[in-house]
Amino acid sequence: MAKKREENRLKISIKSGEKTVPIDLVGLLFDRDKNFIERVDIKKDSIHFEASIDKLRTFNLLIAPKTTAVLNEKNYNILLSKHKAYKPKLFKKANKELEILSIPELYIPFWNYKKCRVFGNVFKEFNINNFSEKKGLCNMRVHICEVDKIQWLIPRIPDDIILRIPDLILRPEIPVPVPTLPDPPVPNPPFEIRDFNSVFSGINRPKFKKNISINKKILLSDKINPVLSDRNIMTTLKSKNPRIIRNTIVENFKLFHPYFCHISWLWPYFYKCDELRTVYTDANGDFDTEIYYSIFGDHPDLYFWVEAFIDDQWETVYKPQLPCNTYWNYKCGTEVHINVTDPRVRWECSNDIDGELIWIKTINWGTSVSHIEQKNVTGNAIQGRFLNRQGLTDKHENKGNFRRPFGKGLSFVVQFSNDLPSSKYTYYRWSYKKLKHADLSNAFGATEKLNNLVQKTYSYVFQDSSGHFHFNYNKVKLGPFDKGVERGLYLIPTASPTDAPFNTTEQDANWDQNTRTISFDSSLEGDGLYEFSLELFDRNGNKITNIPNELFQVPNYDTFTPSINAPSVNLESSGRGTCSAFKMVMRIDNSPTKADIYKIKVDGKEVNPTCCGFVPYKDNNSIIEIKFRAYHPHNFADLNFRVQKGTCTDTNQANKTNTKGMVIGNVPTNDGGLYARNSFSEYTKTFSPADLLGTCLGEERAAFAEHLYVNALATNGNHEIDAYDSSKLVAFALDKK
Repeated sequence: MAKKREENRLKISIKSGEKTVPIDLVGLLFDRDKNFIERVDIKKDSIHFEASIDKLRTFNLLIAPKTTAVLNEKNYNILLSKHKAYKPKLFKKANKELEILSIPELYIPFWNYKKCRVFGNVFKEFNINNFSEKKGLCNMRVHICEVDKIQWLIPRIPDDIILRIPDLILRPEIPVPVPTLPDPPVPNPPFEIRDFNSVFSGINRPKFKKNISINKKILLSDKINPVLSDRNIMTTLKSKNPRIIRNTIVENFKLFHPYFCHISWLWPYFYKCDELRTVYTDANGDFDTEIYYSIFGDHPDLYFWVEAFIDDQWETVYKPQLPCNTYWNYKCGTEVHINVTDPRVRWECSNDIDGELIWIKTINWGTSVSHIEQKNVTGNAIQGRFLNRQGLTDKHENKGNFRRPFGKGLSFVVQFSNDLPSSKYTYYRWSYKKLKHADLSNAFGATEKLNNLVQKTYSYVFQDSSGHFHFNYNKVKLGPFDKGVERGLYLIPTASPTDAPFNTTEQDANWDQNTRTISFDSSLEGDGLYEFSLELFDRNGNKITNIPNELFQVPNYDTFTPSINAPSVNLESSGRGTCSAFKMVMRIDNSPTKADIYKIKVDGKEVNPTCCGFVPYKDNNSIIEIKFRAYHPHNFADLNFRVQKGTCTDTNQANKTNTKGMVIGNVPTNDGGLYARNSFSEYTKTFSPADLLGTCLGEERAAFAEHLYVNALATNGNHEIDAYDSSKLVAFALDKK
């Protein structure tokens, strides 16, 4: 079957003989109506689509360079017009395979791209001691977008929208909203008009406010001559012919742009913005990157918007009107200045960091610390019950489903930047405090220091007696050490194990960038909610209390990388922009589960007191009770209960008897019923003989197996802890007496 499927795939070869195009290309497949189907890389002058040739009566093929813009575009006409895609003619070879001629050389120049450096600065004016001072904003997320020209979009604008445009120009009774705008950063005017008054003489213009400084910049230029005269423009606007009006707008778009710029409902029709890059600002608020554009095309038209990490989430803090704030024909290498005025943005960048970062990454190697719920919240109900999510992780779950505690075998993995250690940040120490007991009652535990031995492994190369080289491993001690008045401190690892104070002598010694900084015996003080703190100390053992907040990093929740500034909930604040420690809460639960299946009851009485398992019932009006216990003391477990009849599968019976869910409340069955849970975590549901016998009803008897598995949710960060699971298997036989 797989071979036949492979043979039916659409394959197209490119006839060789001419020089191969020295760039990566993609083939784009469309149906007869030019709807996008598939995009694949072209390899060795051959295009292999996944689509079956049997299902494609007619289709369209385009070939284009493999660029980010092409990979994000699925519109057939835009690929042809904007990206200069090549539409080849298909030929059938003697063996009925498809072939196209080699790509014409005239397309190759259009497919060569040039680098364009884009850099700038994000800043804000702050009032510091009654003086206004401009400060660069660090760790801002800058989105760089390309704005499409009108000629790519105009064919897609509906006629009813085109027919509304003349009224905006010709009828003064229709107001054109023009908000007061700040000076946009315009290195090149977004549009140019030699004489605004003469071009539109006799035409009712929108009344721009005099205090809009953009008008003076934009409207005073002598570089363009309108293609059409005043009379022609007025005539076409009054024609009520959408085709004529459409062409006039395309040919004179720079004349109409002052109107469109301030009419927001028109923007989706005339301006299309595609994101090219997302970059982050450094400690000075600077960003620097490269984009690509065709060497035969015009310069890119760029638009910028900015996000800041505020209150534990990314918030948009700069997103001005797109058409009025686009860098049209951006001159590569021109510095972009972005002035953020959002009052929520504070200046918290510190030049004292100089690359000093501590990235608290994972619990063991598998659970991101960003995937541990730090807030005291319940979230959505589970089977009608609410679960306190604080300290729980969504590891092994769908994102956001925080319901798993941590168990035994924990360690905290951290990455230190190469600029550490320093004289200010030389040692670290983890400590813990039990905040709440397993039932979430207050524990008021004392702060305890973690002081178990920590060693860091490194690899090195050695030469044997035969002159052959081999890898081997060794390790050095990070702690605990006593320094000054402090006890139980740990050395921040240097960039290389050959650096002091480790001074390893092996050849080519290197260690992994990640450090298992401490381990924790989670059974020491019982189950509950714990707070862990990471403190820093200088070379003399003095605790640092004015650590810049941005020194502590955590993984990005969605992508892990790049790291982000630790949110405020993870910091022990010591003042504005500083902290004294990194902290996080974790729910610990090492409790095992229990599984039990009770004897069957008929009409309220146990009728199988022996081990033989026969269950007699009187008639079809009998009530048969199935009962089991799926228990975890704090409800951190899932149950899966199945009733198997004989050797075959009876779907109707299975839908009535089988169930799964969390041991927190009643669990549903597929037929809409449920097993009711009591306070002892016992689950009960009643059935008629017909419910269970199903296809065996005519025989009035059948044999069954009951299987219960209770899966503890606790994780050590890498995987579930199976040792806490439990199961039960029993059998019974219904027999009419």
